Amino acid sequence: MSKGRSQFIGASGQFYVAHQLTKRFVHASITVGNAPSVDIIAAKADGSKSISIQVKTSQGAYRRSRYGREGCEWDVGAGVIGKVSPNLWYALVDLKLGSEKEPDVYIVPSLWVGDFVKSDWSRKMYFLPSSAWGLTKNKWELISSFLDGNPETELFSQTWPEDKLVRWGQNA
Repeated sequence: MSKGRSQFIGASGQFYVAHQLTKRFVHASITVGNAPSVDIIAAKADGSKSISIQVKTSQGAYRRSRYGREGCEWDVGAGVIGKVSPNLWYALVDLKLGSEKEPDVYIVPSLWVGDFVKSDWSRKMYFLPSSAWGLTKNKWELISSFLDGNPETELFSQTWPEDKLVRWGQNA
């Protein structure tokens, strides 16, 4: 894919996520490349709490079989490696280009991405198995709940659900 086309793909994912957050009464400000590793700053309506969101967008993320499992996959780059914070989340967008279907967005804690991707991989990809979709697929309420200080969501942001995810070197 040409560089120009990939920029449109990435921008469409960012605008889609900002739109979805805004219609749920979460302030969403796109950084337009002015903040490394942060595409959107999301904040409570009263401004009392905010989080950073990194958006990764794919034209078609679905994989029938990767690491022996069904799931979705995104190019994420080396910058994600070890970058883990409860206040950093990923919005993984599957645009499903070429279909009439609406995009899906997987709301994922940075722990999942930062611990999965390894520095010695030639291509830095994040794989989300279908077993974790129920926790993350179009779960916009995770953002609102985290911003509201919900202890369960805060714990979720710092937890690796072993029964749902692929951990490289263990079950990959």
